[in-house]
Amino acid sequence: MTVSIITTVSEARAAANEWISAHLPDRFAAGIPDYDQAQTAWRIPIWLSYPQLEPLGPVGELMVDATSGDVKTHPPIEDMQVRALKLYEQHRERIEAPLL
Repeated sequence: MTVSIITTVSEARAAANEWISAHLPDRFAAGIPDYDQAQTAWRIPIWLSYPQLEPLGPVGELMVDATSGDVKTHPPIEDMQVRALKLYEQHRERIEAPLL
């Protein structure tokens, strides 16, 4: 029987955000994790996010092993950055709007 060290959505999200902060610049954050029982892992979307705005959209997905806590898979960082730039361009007016 496998003992899982990451048993909650909060723990999975924290593991994802730790990886994101080590590999991507700010404005990237973990979305809501979903447990994949077949993989014994958490699927966690990575979102582009700006203060005062809802997340703009997903740029990739991490697979975090529930037993070890390690990131098993992720898209190439360059691909996520390209997706983020496209989302930024789509939402530029909202991002750059002055805060009132």
